[in-house]
This record gives sequence, structure tokens and C-alpha cells, in this order.
Amino acid sequence: MRSSSVGCGRLSIAVLLACVGSLRSVDANDHEILQRYCMECHSGSDPEGGFHLKMLGDSVNEESREYWQASLEYVSLGEMPPDDDSSVTPSERERIARYLRGVIVAAGEKKSVASSVPTRRLNNREFANSISDALGIEDPGTHFPLGDLLGDTLHEGFDTNGDALGISEYHLEKYIEAVRNTVDAVILTGEKPESERYEVPSEMLKMTSLSQQTRRRESAVRHPDSVDFRDMRVRMYFGNFDRVPETGYYHIQIRATGVDRGYYDSEMTGVYDGDPIRLAVHLGDRERVFDLPDNDMMEIELTEWLAKGTRIELSYPTDGLRNRGNGNFKFQQAIAHDHIKQHDPKLYEEVVAQIRKKGGRRKLGVSHWSHWVDYWRGPRPRVYGAVVEGPFYNSWPPQRQVNLIGASPDVQDAEEVLKRIAERAWKREVRDGELDPFVRLVEQRKAGLGNIEALKEGIVAILVSPSFLLIDPAEGTPSDRFATKLSYFFRSTLPDVVLRQQVAAGELNDFEAVREAVELYIRDAKADEFLDEFPHAWLQLDRINFMAPDPDHYPHYHRKSVSDDMVAEAKAFFRYAVENNLPVPELLTADYSFINADLARVYGVDDVPDDSTLRRYQFTDGRRGGLLGMGAFLTLTADSLGTSPIHRAVYVLENYMGIKPSPPPGDVEIQEPDVRQAKTIKDILAAHIAEETCASCHRSIDPYGYAFENFDPVGAWRDQYVQSTVDAPSEEATKAKKRKQARFELPVDASSTFRNGKSYHDITDFRLLMQSDASQVQFVRCFVKKLLMYANGTEPEDVAEIERILAKSAEHDFRIVDTIAAVVDSPLFRQQ
Repeated sequence: MRSSSVGCGRLSIAVLLACVGSLRSVDANDHEILQRYCMECHSGSDPEGGFHLKMLGDSVNEESREYWQASLEYVSLGEMPPDDDSSVTPSERERIARYLRGVIVAAGEKKSVASSVPTRRLNNREFANSISDALGIEDPGTHFPLGDLLGDTLHEGFDTNGDALGISEYHLEKYIEAVRNTVDAVILTGEKPESERYEVPSEMLKMTSLSQQTRRRESAVRHPDSVDFRDMRVRMYFGNFDRVPETGYYHIQIRATGVDRGYYDSEMTGVYDGDPIRLAVHLGDRERVFDLPDNDMMEIELTEWLAKGTRIELSYPTDGLRNRGNGNFKFQQAIAHDHIKQHDPKLYEEVVAQIRKKGGRRKLGVSHWSHWVDYWRGPRPRVYGAVVEGPFYNSWPPQRQVNLIGASPDVQDAEEVLKRIAERAWKREVRDGELDPFVRLVEQRKAGLGNIEALKEGIVAILVSPSFLLIDPAEGTPSDRFATKLSYFFRSTLPDVVLRQQVAAGELNDFEAVREAVELYIRDAKADEFLDEFPHAWLQLDRINFMAPDPDHYPHYHRKSVSDDMVAEAKAFFRYAVENNLPVPELLTADYSFINADLARVYGVDDVPDDSTLRRYQFTDGRRGGLLGMGAFLTLTADSLGTSPIHRAVYVLENYMGIKPSPPPGDVEIQEPDVRQAKTIKDILAAHIAEETCASCHRSIDPYGYAFENFDPVGAWRDQYVQSTVDAPSEEATKAKKRKQARFELPVDASSTFRNGKSYHDITDFRLLMQSDASQVQFVRCFVKKLLMYANGTEPEDVAEIERILAKSAEHDFRIVDTIAAVVDSPLFRQQ
């Protein structure tokens, strides 16, 4: 696969560089081509698709820029001029595309588009990371200090969009509250708290309840020396250590093991024998997860800085134990009935006799789960006890406090103390006199608060100031802005001193230096935030359960939390591509992905280990692999019970091709077609396209969606649509409370024809078409745009510069790290 993608890249170098580097070869008479092949449809009072050739004007300007870009994209893909309406030859089509690209790039050389990147506030991820780095701590705290911040609004999946990240007075109130909460857990006053040791025996291990009925039976199995989790929905806490009494370091020891892994068949429990039993330790909103050995006690040891009021809880993280009944854990316990009946007949008869005796004259169902609770032996953690010791400190005041304000802080040193913090938090040098208001604030508060509390007020003021809360494209020097942009792009946090010094010294002033820096970020795990958040935003993975598949029809999806696996698959695939610097087009049409046993069941694969680990898997059927075959894409573009070629087509166009289909014109009345004889979605859409007002757009949109009709709402393969109907009940059926059901199967037709005349029969043909030079170049162009949206918080407008980035990417075979470096090195990143 890699060789074919690289070949595509080399072919495109010639095309792109010829257009970008040899603009003088464009014949002035080429404009006549647009009139010759486009005027017939795109002129007059009712131009096709609502696009009139005059919209291009005589040149590229602010008003016409998007029309030139869209024209280039449609012509490059072969969508325009349409094959069915035109006798245009491939060479003439390439000539049109070359002319359009040449005009766009030439216009960009004459005048670059003015910066339009909006000032925006930090999103909540960035705020949490930034305040931690500004204060020199691991995270904002374990006492949910940021819990009351308003949630971020996403724009097309991105949480970095400037228009969605405004700031209000209410935002500011919540920021002040959050910063105070955070600073209070870093800077401590008063006498050093005494350390205490808390022994937590098994009888003090308590379970939370899912019910307000406190007399309901505890969801645990108690032994003389330990407690077993039974229901993974509940948490365990320490009855004699309710909350952390004072902020400081705590040493925590927990004795635990895993029991009965593999005792029942994994098909019954939904827990794979290859997965270890895990125990999660929740320290407020901080979580640590441990793999437990089987039947061998493990001592878990943690040393953590915990804020006053933090609650320590334990949980059993698993996506299993929901395979029975409607997915509620309680039905799992009926497995004990089945297992004992088959493997221990004597015990079974004893239990059944007890059930019948308990029922008396009532006839109780012996297989009901409630009778077998005490006999259930599913996989579970067993906890023996714990020890909590603290708070303790390596010094007093704590070192993290000394690093911030010194060992013996005094208000007279306020400017020096605040300057160190401000230069980190504000991402630039502090200007002369800029701290004067903050120093005055500290001085005014000293009389009532004392030195330390007064200095805390100054720190809070710095961390709720615009220079910290906002990313302002006009703030600081050009080197400050570039360092800030680069750090937030890869790490979603403040630039460190080393990066600021490198940028200021001119060490990142060229492509090769930037490329080396990008490689270093990836190699040193400093780009993990980018590798996780960018694909999540670009692919709009937040939408995966917006219209989740129906739980009755697709129980596996819900009971095994398959949506989590689908999201993880997409991210693992993207990370692999970046870490191996694969060609960008390989993201789209690779014949492999990263799957586990749960995804394998959806994808119809049977040669994957029975566990939850994602592994690289190569598909051989031509149907799956890459972004086009992922369950995340196929599920988030489906409805609860059905699929829509239009939804999937629009997603492919917008997120893989970078083309936004025009919405139906608001002033056109669309007559709903007669679909009473339609049997499939294709029949319905065919009737819709018969309306001339809808036809022109749908001929360009629909072929990008029909190819996926063999995939159902969870992304599983199907050859037929299955429909069930229920007849109106007869009088006899009504009395019997039964209705006659009928099941119909209709074959799936996943074929279509693009406007350029190229056809496909099914998804395998479609995937081959997506490997064409034009489609893969368009995918890279889309990828570049999405990177710029993530970085700048707005859609890029300088189409000429995008073409230059694309040409730079082509020089390096469209490899993904080189493409990212080309984006970072471009004026669209550096200067905005």
C-alpha cells in the first residue's frame, strides 16, 4: 500500500510544481476554456447548482476566493465539467485545473490574505494544562477545582474555534473561582499539619449504592479478610477515611488481587480471558489503573499530592458483565444457575429445593437471577484492605510553594515573585510597569491578609488576566506568537523556556529546522495531546453516539461499549501513521487498521486474539482498512435503525475531501416526491433527484455515499436490507395479544456513477477510485485545511498558500510529518 501512495505523491509533484513554479506558462486565452465548457450550465437567471460563472470575477479577491477554490476542487476531482453533459477531454480538464490553480497561486503572490485569526479564550483542556504549567504542578488538583467551568462549544468537532470560544462576565467569575481553588491547594499557610496513619481493614471497605433505598443489599461479596466487587457500576470507599483532611503528600497502599478470571465462558460474561482484571484508584478527578494478578495478592503503592477534601475511591473498570437480559448487571448473576446446573447437579438440586421452600405455595422461577447472587463467580477484583498515611512534606513550606513564592515571601518582593509567574503564564516578557497594578493589589491586601495570602491574590489576578486566558494573535513579539502557537498546537499548553529561546534565536526559521522539531516532539512524546485531540476533532468523534444504534437491534455495540473501541481505533491508526511518517493518502485507503476482539466481531473477523488490546490487522477483502472502513465513521453517520447515503456522503466530502456541499437554496420550494412505491433508500433518493431543483447537487453528492450502503448502523457488513412489518391485529390476535410479523429482505445496491463518468459496483471499487491521483491530492488538501483549523481556530482563507503547502508536501511524497512541518512553517501558521 505504501508504495502505491508514494507513487501517487511523486506523480503529483510534477503536476503541482508545474502549476506553482511555472505560472508564466498559463496562456491568457485559457480563460476562454471556462466560457467554452462552463458557460452553458453556469449562466443565465437560473444557473446550475446556484453557481454563476460571473461569481469568479476577473481575479481572486476576498469575495470570489471560495468560488475559485471550489471550482479548482471540483474540476480536479473530475466532477466538473460533468462527463454526462460535456465532451471535455482529460487533457482539457487538466488544462482547466492548471489554469484555476495558476490564477489562485498568482493572486496569492501579489497579495497575501490579511490575518483573520480571531482572539479566543483557552478551551478547558488548554486552561487545565496551562494553569498546571504556570504553577509548576502535575494537574490543577484532586478536588475538582475546575468543575464549575462552562463546557466548551465545538465547531465542526473542533474545540479551538475562535468564534465558539468567546468570554463573558460569567466565564470570568468561574475562572476566578477555579484559579482560587487551584492556588489554594498549592500555597499553604499556617502550621505544618501532623501526619497520621489510617489502617483500613476489610470491614471498613464500604460500597456506594445505586439506590436511595439504604436497606437494599450491598453490591459486594464479603469474606472474613476481604471484599469482592460484584457490580462494576458501584465504587468502594474507605469508611474510616472519608476525605483527605489536609493538603499534602499521601502514601497509599492497597492490597488486592483478581479472582475467577476465566471461571465462566467469556461469551457469557463479556469479559475476555485474555484481559487482566483491573482496579482503578480514583483520587478525586485523578485516576490510576492497575492490572491485578490472578489469585496472588498485589500491593499497590501510590504517593500523591492530594488536596484537602479529596475522596479516595476504588472501582472495577470493565466493559463486560452486561451480556445478559437488557444489559443490566443483575442479570449476569443468572449465569451461576446455568453453570451449576451443568457442572454441579448435586448443588443445583440443593439450591432449587431451598428456592421452592422459600416460595411456599408460590411458584418461583428457579432460574431467576435473584436466587443465584451468592453463587455468582464472575471475574472481579478482591480487596483486602488499605493503608493511608499523610499528609507529609519533604520540607515546610512545601517545595512547590517555595518554587513559586520563595521560602519566606514578603510583599516587598511582590514584583519579583509575580514577574516569574507572569512571564510563564503570559507566554512573553513582562513590559516595564505592566505589573504595577498587580503589585498595588498585593500591597493593599497585605494588612488584612498577611504576606502569603496577599501574594496569592496577585497570582490569581495574573491567572485571570487577558494575557493568560486569551490567545491573542497580536500579543507579544512574532517569536512569542510562534512559540505560543507551536506549543498549543502540539501540547495544548504554555511554551516552555527552551522553546521560547529556540524561536527567539532563529533556530526554527526554516522548513528543515521545523521538521526536525516536529520529529522531536513526536519522538519525545511531547505531541501526545495533538495525537489524541486532533483526530478526535477532525473526525468529529464526539458525535459517535449522537444518534446511537438502537440497543435492542445492536446489543453488542452498547453492552461492550464498542463506541469506545471505535474511537480508540481511529486514534491508534492516526498515531501509527504519524509515528511512522506514512504518506497522508494512506490514512484514507490503507488496507489495515487497529482492532480488538470486540471490533473484530463487528467487522466479521475471526482471527484476532480474544482480548481488548488494539493490534494492527490487515484486511484482505478490499472492504475495510483506513478511514473509509472504520466503524467510527460508519456509525456516527448513521441513524439509530438505518443508514443514509447522504449523511455519509456529506461526511466524506467535508472531512475527507474538504468540500462543503451547498445546502438547498432557501428560496426554492422543493416538492416532496411520491415514494409510495419505493422499497429502498436508493429508490427514495432517485425519486428525490427527479426534481430538477435537487438533481444538480445530488449528482455530485450522492456517489460519495452509496458505496457504504453495505455497512449497517454499527458498521457491520450486510448484503440485504432487513425490514420487519407488523400487521394490524385481528380480533383473535388481539385476544391472544399477538400480532403477525413479516420479515422482508431486499438486496443492497451500493453502486453509483460520479459525474466524471467513473462508476463503481461496491465499496471495493469505490476504494480503488479514491486512490486516484486527484482524490488523494484532494484528501491531502483537506488534511492541510483541518490542521490549520485546529491551529488557528478558523478556516484558512488564503487558498494560494494552501496550494504552496500542498506543493511542499508533494516534494516529500505527501508524508505526514513533512506535511505537518510544511503547515507549521507556512505564513498561515507563523504569521497568524
